[in-house]
Amino acid sequence: MSLKEFDAKQFLLEKGERVGLGVAVTLMVLMLIFSLFMPSKGFFSGSPAAKAKELNQSTDRLDNDLRTSQPRDSDLPEKREGKLIALDTQILDADKYASNSNWFEPRMQEDKSRRPPDIYNVAEAVAEVAAVPIDTYLFRFNPDNVRILVLEDKNRRNAPPGGLGGMRNPFGGLKPGGMPGGMGGGMAGRSGGGGMPPGMGRNPFGGTTLPGAGSLLGVGGAAAKPEYETNWISVEDWNSQQPAHQLQPLRMAIIAGSFPYKQQLEEHKTKLRHKSLAEVLNEPLGKGENQTGAFDFRGMEVERMEVDAEGNKVSDWAKLPLLESFNVWLKNSYYPLEEENPKYALVRPNDGIGLLMPLLREFHASKINAPGFLGMMPGMGALSGAQQRREEPPAEENKSKYPDIAAKLPKIQETLDKLRDAQPKQIAASKFRKAEFLNPFNPNATLPSDKAQNPTLTNIQGGTSTEQSVYPDYVLVRAVDVTIKPGKHYRYRLKMKMANPNYQRSDVASPEYKEKEILESKDWYELPQTVTVPQELFYYVVDEAQGMDRNEITAIRRTIPESAQYRMLTLRRPSEDQVVMQFQRWVEATRISRKETDAIPVGEWAVAERVYVARGEYVGRPVNIDLPIWKYNQNTFILPAEEQKPKARAGGKVPSGIDVDFGQEAPENNLILVDFEGGRVSIQTPKVDDTCAIEVLMLAPDGKLLARNSIKDSSDQDRIDRRKKVLERIQNVREGKETD
Repeated sequence: MSLKEFDAKQFLLEKGERVGLGVAVTLMVLMLIFSLFMPSKGFFSGSPAAKAKELNQSTDRLDNDLRTSQPRDSDLPEKREGKLIALDTQILDADKYASNSNWFEPRMQEDKSRRPPDIYNVAEAVAEVAAVPIDTYLFRFNPDNVRILVLEDKNRRNAPPGGLGGMRNPFGGLKPGGMPGGMGGGMAGRSGGGGMPPGMGRNPFGGTTLPGAGSLLGVGGAAAKPEYETNWISVEDWNSQQPAHQLQPLRMAIIAGSFPYKQQLEEHKTKLRHKSLAEVLNEPLGKGENQTGAFDFRGMEVERMEVDAEGNKVSDWAKLPLLESFNVWLKNSYYPLEEENPKYALVRPNDGIGLLMPLLREFHASKINAPGFLGMMPGMGALSGAQQRREEPPAEENKSKYPDIAAKLPKIQETLDKLRDAQPKQIAASKFRKAEFLNPFNPNATLPSDKAQNPTLTNIQGGTSTEQSVYPDYVLVRAVDVTIKPGKHYRYRLKMKMANPNYQRSDVASPEYKEKEILESKDWYELPQTVTVPQELFYYVVDEAQGMDRNEITAIRRTIPESAQYRMLTLRRPSEDQVVMQFQRWVEATRISRKETDAIPVGEWAVAERVYVARGEYVGRPVNIDLPIWKYNQNTFILPAEEQKPKARAGGKVPSGIDVDFGQEAPENNLILVDFEGGRVSIQTPKVDDTCAIEVLMLAPDGKLLARNSIKDSSDQDRIDRRKKVLERIQNVREGKETD
């Protein structure tokens, strides 16, 4: 049968099952043959022991190779001695093999262009409130010249005019009411607002009369000291006359911090491409008269925010006019400034110029007898050696009211500990300084002190680093805010400022680096604490006469019969509608008599021992009390006496006492006594005679009710301590003891 006649379909239908079965049997037979009967397969694969031996041999060989680390001949590289290697000299196109990233930094010349250094901020800072009496001179800033009030002995007239001993007029070009260089500084406002307090107003600096001088009667220290004549003279004619001194009370917030001095030097060294820290300090900035150091501190920027007692914001952050408000005081306190604490000398580079706002000279009664401008005469050559010498007052009379804030800065204390071990002679500092007058925060200001030998700082030499010089880790910075108000709560933040060392230079990496004259810290440093200005007026439910026996009253009458204190303690008994209270306040200034319209500065705590207040009356009011007042034309403190009582002065007994207002500055803010209960209780039936605590309720202007308790007030330790100090001070003044 031919292939064409073969019907595959019919064949599969008839014999397909047999064909399929045959193919399957054939494949199965082949698989059995290849899996079971081929060499090393199936039945011929060998025993399990032989297979395990072969595997173990391979494993043992590898373990041996790892333990011995000795290569076999097969592991050694091929010996190629005498064989020629074909060298491919074809040039490759690098662009064909470029990658997306640079594997190596391309070679270039060293970049010597300068970049702006980052200005660091303080690492820590604290603040503290202080109330300090400031020693001031009495000036008149007239259009023609500046005049100063001097004291003249009645038995000795003025010395021949000799000018300022060769020194230029320090007030040359000074306009009335302003500072050199256009710095404003009028006398308006209270000390809390940045101006001078009452008593530093119209009359003392430009009027015709001076309250509290010849017209002020008094008892105490004045009895033993002569009274000088006063005279206004031109500063140009001043020679050796003793200027009149007046204390002026000032409340201030002092902010102190630790600045990373060495770290800042390192930053300047890196960004300015210097080789050493000495090069940083010795690099000048500018030319001619305007030349300063490239490493130059320019003070700090300080902002303040008022908050409430719970720390909630009352006002937004506002820049403080530190220099303007401070210079109003410096204008009248003049030089010298308060001498710095010597234990911090090694953390004050260049005596703190540009870093430390100076402290105004504190008033000490024992230091005001030196003729001339204190501390400046030795450099003027106007006094003899005997006149230049000043007696140092006893240590107890020099206790400062300035707090030691630096003691609260751990980094400053750690730096001092390290420096004590090294015992350096000085801090490595810039040698580029230029004397400048009446500008306390300028980095080149001249700030003489009581011990200065001339108006230029000479105690710390700048220049290159020597074996005696040291780069401290941290130095002290300080700002002084003289615009605080009692009872307020503040938050502070600050930034450091430095001169731009690249200013107007051509070798900078970018033109923008030379445009700014001043560089600042990038971020603010906010003090963690809330600064609270203490209250200065307190009302207590206390009767100091209660419990005093007749012998105590008699002793007071024998010792101080003309005192206001005695008159208060011997007042008649209060009526049933009155309660006895005690007032205490810090007196900034007060009028010396009812005739005077101008107030004189005080700066003392005052106590009104016993004041009777009835229901419905204002609590605050003027009270006649004993209060020490500085009498500048006698250089002593006195207890002033009213002139309006001539009959009471018969026989030479002058009753001391001066009216002090214990009310609020704004009369509408005075408290009103609403009600009180308690005290002595007497009942006939049944008979009861007892004394219990007095509860007093007062109404504040904001509608709040304030309660006081006599038992709590009587045991208040702050009240007791203040009263004790006030009475001791009054007694010292009465006895004529020298006290500050």
